[in-house]
Amino acid sequence: MAGKHIRLDSRFNVISAFWVPDATDEAVYTGTLTVDEDGITFTTAPKYDRRLSGTPRFRLDGSEPARRPALQGFTEDGLCTLCQLVEIGHPGRTDFELDQSITATNYRASVCVTGMHLGGLDDRCIKSAHYTFAGLSEWLPGAISEARENDCVVIKVPIDARDYLALSLRESRIQVSLKVFSELTNSEKDGARRSRSVAYVDIETPSTECLSWYLDIGNRLENLFSLLTGTSLALETMFVYRGKERGHVIAKRNNYAKRFDLLECVRCTPSQLANSISIWLSESQGFRAVENLALGVVRKGKLFIQTEFLSLAQALEGFHRVTAPSTAVDKNMTRQIRKKIAALLKTENVDADIAKRICTSMSHANDPTFALRLTELCSRISSSLLSRMGIFPEQFVSDVVTNRNYYTHAGSSARIGKKSKPISETQLFFLNQKMRALLRGVILLHLGIPEDQISELIVREATRWR
Repeated sequence: MAGKHIRLDSRFNVISAFWVPDATDEAVYTGTLTVDEDGITFTTAPKYDRRLSGTPRFRLDGSEPARRPALQGFTEDGLCTLCQLVEIGHPGRTDFELDQSITATNYRASVCVTGMHLGGLDDRCIKSAHYTFAGLSEWLPGAISEARENDCVVIKVPIDARDYLALSLRESRIQVSLKVFSELTNSEKDGARRSRSVAYVDIETPSTECLSWYLDIGNRLENLFSLLTGTSLALETMFVYRGKERGHVIAKRNNYAKRFDLLECVRCTPSQLANSISIWLSESQGFRAVENLALGVVRKGKLFIQTEFLSLAQALEGFHRVTAPSTAVDKNMTRQIRKKIAALLKTENVDADIAKRICTSMSHANDPTFALRLTELCSRISSSLLSRMGIFPEQFVSDVVTNRNYYTHAGSSARIGKKSKPISETQLFFLNQKMRALLRGVILLHLGIPEDQISELIVREATRWR
């Protein structure tokens, strides 16, 4: 495969042929593969028919499925696989009066892998993956060194990549390595030699995994590095390996990349970073759902103030739920209370649906309130640092809870008393900054980063607009 289409957001248009995995040689469909800002589209070659019989049927092989897990193919650049295809249209024309038609079929794919054939996103055949992230190299030490001597400047460009860290996750035995290497290029304008440092992450599993698993790992690393750098990094390239085969992954993704700012990033040692990666990739499935919610709102810059507030409140509540120790519940006592309430509701002839909701709510009666969750999250940060952030727990918790209830139950403002009115949009904007800083702070502490290393960062984040 040519090296020109290796970025995750590559764009190209190539002549191609595709077939269903394990299909016969006759079931080959030629056409054009187009990758652009709208996504990945395969358009079959138009088919002409001068004798129509009944209603025309549009199909890629003998059946009419709306979706396909994968198509394997060959393009002018080499082997190719399209994953998760959906039939989206049939360009062309059918004229029953003239008894003629010319039609093609458009398929939209979620992922394109060039350089190898796969059975689909869930085909467990990949042993390792290689990732690069836009902006990550600016955060890490460069591979190129410069020294000044008496009459010259000596620039050393290492041939081999420099190891920054390597670790093995204890339970899953996944191997993770982070390296920095020097990339040498020639300028097209003047032919001058240019060099830059490029950081990349390698993931290797003890047994083969599927493409969707490696894509998820790439997204999770993207979230982690964005959290540590204080900006929004973007997954730039992704390569997957199976024996001697190498595939380039191309996918249509929402890119929230932002400009790197040295003042916003966490400065940690390789051992601290290795520990953070180990914790992050070893978290439970419940934490991962909160991770996407939390990092999603932290990384997206353009949201309505109210939308941002509700997302931050939900992320703080969810993060506490998955990181706080579970509360001991006396199940026997709860069961007895539920039976008594159910008996009372039956005696009073309460509507069955209402009675069911009341009994169901009893299962959550022992859960901490939102206010208690926020108070406990604030307690994870020292009172002196909270004060510098402009967070005074009692008032902060009251403001967040009041406004969360107001916007969550939109349209019920008549029920809210004078003491519980929401704050103004200007005040809500500043409250969002504090919530964002608190969320980033408690997540970094959860990853083992000491408070003294992040104090200036989260203070700046909480107070930059004051």
